[in-house]
Amino acid sequence: MADGVATDRDARDLIERMFELAPSFMAIVEGPDHRFAVANRAFGELAGTDELVGKPWADVMLERAGQQFAERLDEAALSGEPFVGRGVSLYFGDPDEPEDEEFVDLVVQPLRDAGNRISGILIQGHKVLEDGRSEELRFAHNRVLELALGDSPLEQTLGALIGIVESTSRTGVRGSILLLDPDGKHLRHGAAPSLPKEYMAAIDGAEIGPCAGSCGTAAYSAAPVFVADIADNPLWADFKDVALPHGLRACWSIPILTRGQKVLGTFAMYHREPREPTVRDLVLVDLITQTAALVIDRERAQATLRDIAAMAGTGSA
Repeated sequence: MADGVATDRDARDLIERMFELAPSFMAIVEGPDHRFAVANRAFGELAGTDELVGKPWADVMLERAGQQFAERLDEAALSGEPFVGRGVSLYFGDPDEPEDEEFVDLVVQPLRDAGNRISGILIQGHKVLEDGRSEELRFAHNRVLELALGDSPLEQTLGALIGIVESTSRTGVRGSILLLDPDGKHLRHGAAPSLPKEYMAAIDGAEIGPCAGSCGTAAYSAAPVFVADIADNPLWADFKDVALPHGLRACWSIPILTRGQKVLGTFAMYHREPREPTVRDLVLVDLITQTAALVIDRERAQATLRDIAAMAGTGSA
């Protein structure tokens, strides 16, 4: 029995550490009043307070007509059905102060214990950026969140995310997402729906380093790497013979980071002609890397929660 308690405590500590490093806001609420059981720093920044745990939702979030989000939490707790909210308006502090209003995209996922009972609700998302994205872009982004919420394979979800960039590009950009291997030294294939399979196979498992192409260098340095011309850039000295035969001439790579600046992988944008990024390109990069981190974090959170449920089931047995 003591071992079971220790295991549950260790699992809870693990998920709290994972929450704290997430770049998106994340919280778990429990009970009929949706009391905060876990909330990361990003959620605290959104709410304007780091004292969330133990407080009911109603004590932190203000409700206005047409924005009764607490009712949606009630529905999720009763039905067990998840939902995606896009452009949801939340209020904090004084309802008469408009600066306390935040618009967020989020996913709400009921959690079940080993007995298949709903034990809490996971809330995860990010603030909507006022970056002039078109409605088409917002719709595509929402579709990615729906795929993640529906537990679609990670490659499919990340591929849809890359599709946002490719479908809105006027320059024929082709994207890829590589995931940092658990060994912290190699990049593995995540998704690249439009790049040549031969090329992606050739770079799968490539080692990161200070002079390892765009992605390997970005992952190593945890900083963006913009290569305007692969043919003459020293970072590509050992890799250009792999890229150039496929007509790939420019590659910009941006690390996908947790809130604690831990590298999860890289997002790359390839072009068939030498070119520098534009402001619009950089806005898309910000959207994609934030969402990719959210999607990857969510899959890891789900895997951790499944492990917790499995350990609890083993302990009860």
